[in-house]
Amino acid sequence: MPTDNSDNYNASMVLKWNEAGTKAVAKATGIQPMPESRIYAMINLAMHDALNNIVPKYDTYTAISGSDTDANPDAAVAQAAHDVLLSLFPAQQATEDSLLAISLVDITTGKEKGIAIGKAVAKAMIDKRTNDGASTAQYPFTAGTQPGEYRATPPFNMPPYNGLVVLPGWGKVKTFGAASAGQFRAPAPYAVNSEAYTTDFNEIKTMGCMGCTARSADQTQIGLFWLDNIPLSWNRIARTLIVQEKLSGWKAARLFALLQMAEADANISAFDGKFFYKFWRPITAVRLAESDGNPNTAGDPAWNLLSPPTPPVPDYPSNHALDGGAAAEILKSFFNKDAIAFACTSNALPGVTRNFKSFSDAAREVSLSRIYVGFHFRNAVMQGEAQGRKVGNYIYQNCLKDKLN
Repeated sequence: MPTDNSDNYNASMVLKWNEAGTKAVAKATGIQPMPESRIYAMINLAMHDALNNIVPKYDTYTAISGSDTDANPDAAVAQAAHDVLLSLFPAQQATEDSLLAISLVDITTGKEKGIAIGKAVAKAMIDKRTNDGASTAQYPFTAGTQPGEYRATPPFNMPPYNGLVVLPGWGKVKTFGAASAGQFRAPAPYAVNSEAYTTDFNEIKTMGCMGCTARSADQTQIGLFWLDNIPLSWNRIARTLIVQEKLSGWKAARLFALLQMAEADANISAFDGKFFYKFWRPITAVRLAESDGNPNTAGDPAWNLLSPPTPPVPDYPSNHALDGGAAAEILKSFFNKDAIAFACTSNALPGVTRNFKSFSDAAREVSLSRIYVGFHFRNAVMQGEAQGRKVGNYIYQNCLKDKLN
């Protein structure tokens, strides 16, 4: 494929295999947002790198030899995504092989060269992410006992869960683009006897509870809408923008790759902070408030949140908010403006569409949703969003850079 025609390459194959990744995750069931974000990063980076080993418009994540401008980009994209997916979901081989056959059937020119590049990139990706810490991130966690210290939330504090905490080692997973998981770690959360904590406590007690009368119908919808797995939510938004803004295949692959790198690193960074600070969740705080040492917090042992259960990990910082901040920063930088209108849907609230005037508006709504649903104190979401923006900005400035600028 001639270099000067690369911007004419449409994004259909990139979109097809991006969607295949989300379908594979859904079919597998039970995959937490943290591993989900890693999966999306691997697939979309592989597609990006395959294209950029044909026409090197942007820096790559992996390094291979044998690039070829005569290789077919569709073949390279399909083969790279297929092989990464197969390594992650070997039980879905029949589905993956069938999609690959359909993707390659009409390709003639440069087909074998494209396949070769796709295979090489996928192998480099798999090798690079082997032993990155993802497979050893689940291990026993010892809960705290003092006010402010995390302890298992219902129903995870009872049989058969027996104190389950999900992936306490995810903050030790190797980052994709950030220098380290703790590079932009949020400052320490407040003390439970502080005025700021009291304010946040009273807010979530009245705004995040099941049947709260202080929460508006729209706020309730926001809380439920963003219960969707957050890496999937932002992937869906990126798909919408690629079609809406008519991006070429190279640009689409870069957007997906940057976004999913940022989402993956936001998840890793969030868990670094969560298990560094180990701050308790609102449901624990409200139910145990009479013994928290703060005379200005009134306990309610029967308090429950809008949509139980609380995810079984510490409160601070919010993973959702970190993801939103990182995504907004990537999108704002990629399109060179924040104010782009778009709409999005949610698997958590079918039939509802929410509309936004900017990426920042969407990120802020994601953050506030975790208050309305009863999952996080305001401090956790505001600090999380700010940290996510730092992660996103760092990745955009330092990864997959444009070779022509």
